[in-house]
Amino acid sequence: MKKFKSIKHFVVLASGACILAVVATLLVYNYIATQRTEEAVSERTTGLLKDGINERLSILADSSAGQINRQLEKALVIAGDLASATELAVEADGSDTTYGFGRPELSALVKQAVHNNSFVLDAFIGMEPNAVGNDSTYVAPAGTTDSYDGTGRFRPWSYRNDKGEVEVLSLEEGGMENLTMMDSGIRRGEYYLCSKESGKSCVVDPAFYDFGGKQIMVATFTVPVMVDGTFRGLAGTDLSVDFIQSELVQANKALYDGAGRMALVAPVGRLVAFTGDASQLGKPASNVLSASGLGRLDQARTSGQAVSMTDNDTGIIEFYQPIRIGDTSATWTLVMQLPIEAVMADLAVLQKELHEQRTTDLVGMLIISSLVTALGLAFIWWVGSGISRPLGNLAARMQDIASGDGDLTQRLPVSGRNELAAVATQFNAFVDKINRVMLDVRDSSENVKLASGEISTGSLDLSRRTENTAASLEESAAAMEELTSTVANSAESSRHASELTAEATRAAEQGGEVMSDVVGTMRDISESSREIVNIIGVIDSIAFQTNLLALNASVEAARAGEQGRGFAVVAEEVRSLANRSTKAAREIKSLIDASVEKTANGEVLVQQAGDKMKGIVEQVQRVNALIGEINTAASEQNAGIFQVNQAVSQLDQMTQENAALVEESAAASDALSQEASRLAEIIGVFHLGERGEHASVITHSSQGRAAHSASSVRHHEAREELIQSS
Repeated sequence: MKKFKSIKHFVVLASGACILAVVATLLVYNYIATQRTEEAVSERTTGLLKDGINERLSILADSSAGQINRQLEKALVIAGDLASATELAVEADGSDTTYGFGRPELSALVKQAVHNNSFVLDAFIGMEPNAVGNDSTYVAPAGTTDSYDGTGRFRPWSYRNDKGEVEVLSLEEGGMENLTMMDSGIRRGEYYLCSKESGKSCVVDPAFYDFGGKQIMVATFTVPVMVDGTFRGLAGTDLSVDFIQSELVQANKALYDGAGRMALVAPVGRLVAFTGDASQLGKPASNVLSASGLGRLDQARTSGQAVSMTDNDTGIIEFYQPIRIGDTSATWTLVMQLPIEAVMADLAVLQKELHEQRTTDLVGMLIISSLVTALGLAFIWWVGSGISRPLGNLAARMQDIASGDGDLTQRLPVSGRNELAAVATQFNAFVDKINRVMLDVRDSSENVKLASGEISTGSLDLSRRTENTAASLEESAAAMEELTSTVANSAESSRHASELTAEATRAAEQGGEVMSDVVGTMRDISESSREIVNIIGVIDSIAFQTNLLALNASVEAARAGEQGRGFAVVAEEVRSLANRSTKAAREIKSLIDASVEKTANGEVLVQQAGDKMKGIVEQVQRVNALIGEINTAASEQNAGIFQVNQAVSQLDQMTQENAALVEESAAASDALSQEASRLAEIIGVFHLGERGEHASVITHSSQGRAAHSASSVRHHEAREELIQSS
């Protein structure tokens, strides 16, 4: 604040800084709050969206798996029907006509199954040797078209040729028990060996086969023919799984417009269908799945439960849905992969809109905050002007007082009841008090000047009397010399005693008169000295009062602070002058006291000399009768005269000292008069109002006038006493 020349600028800058700090804090807080809100909304929306997508994937997976499973189970049902019919045809005794079914009826039934179900590629029955009748009875020549091979083993195979006609042939001879591993990772005779070994229905993993010169991925569905718990053969169908590829492509396209991938994995880990790259069909799933994906694939297959996983590192949402086909042990797995980016596309748009809205809101708040700040600064400028205007008036009045004119008649206007009005009121009271103090100092300086003039006049009168006393002492000294000469003549010649006695009597009388005059003069000097002491006391009292007034002025100036520094300097100068006046008055008093003491001693000596002179007169009167005692009297006279000479010398010395003291007193009075004049000149610099001009300080002015009147009375009484003593 010390660096500012105007309190208005300080108020505006400080308040403006506070407003800007508050606005900035609110903006930062709003920015952080909206950012946190946006992050919370994004996080919550992301969670909800992930939950929703998982649920959506689950529903889609269930739907697709259900459609695929229903289609596959149709093929399994056909195989089951053929197996059931075959079981009825098997006779424990080998008869062909048990239950009315024989090999021809079963062959016709296989052909009809293919004819009635266009979605299957073929159907077949593969029996154990001699399971349906005696095989040797049905041995067919090589190359013949029949339902059994060259050994007569019953194994009809019905299929559609290139013309769409259904034909019945025998299954490949030696192929049903073939253990050779194919490229697909299964045995060549897996379609027969699986049900034979397990005694249960089987689904052989799809593999590519040539059908009319066209490679078709085919899955085989078999159902065992069990008679009394013994495996006697099986019935099965081959189903093209190309429809699964089409099904998944269509389902994948419906899911975020084909942004993801879907696959169907067979139990041995081969791809039955894959929407990503059709060339991967029939190949290991490891070509398109990561190691962690293969682990989750195994987890879903073994647990029989769907598995979902969001891989934030790869940005992929994965869903694994196991598909159990009928009552077989085969579990196919539907795999769905969806990029998080595709799922979050709508969320990203929403987040972008939220971010843009937040930016727009922040810009709007910034504009509104700027307008509010500008209005606040304008209002604070107006308030600061209202505060600084009265302070400016105060500074102007203080400058008027502190300037060379020293105008103490100026007053501040008082309006309102706030702190500034209180400051103006107290300032006016302070100026009134300083004005009164200056008036008292001016009156005191005039009184000091008057008293110093009276002291100077008294000193001159005392100097004149001291000179008269010195002349009287010179006459006394001359008389004492004459007395000494007379006593000596009396001692030398007693025959002139009578004449000399008469002369001595006259001299002694004259000496007595002179001594009486000296005693009177000494008493007058003592009285004059006491009057001077009283006058010096009055001066000391005046100086003391002046010192008190200067001290009060210093205190009031100190309360005024920086504005009262000029008054403090003046008050200090007045106080210094008062101290010097006190010191001078005390020095004069000390000198006068010493003069009075010495004058008293001289008076005693002169009194003693008068007594001696009386003795001389008595002795001279007795000369005529005691002429014989002249020598003795002469000796006594010599001793008395010696003492008188000493007393006269001392008296002369005291007189000289009194004269010096009088001169010093006169010089001190002149100096005091000069100091009083200088004090009057200093006070004259100020433009003072008259007493009683301002009603707010009438009581204090009355007290000042009372003090001044009392001081004037004391000065007047001292002056009257001095005049009377003069």
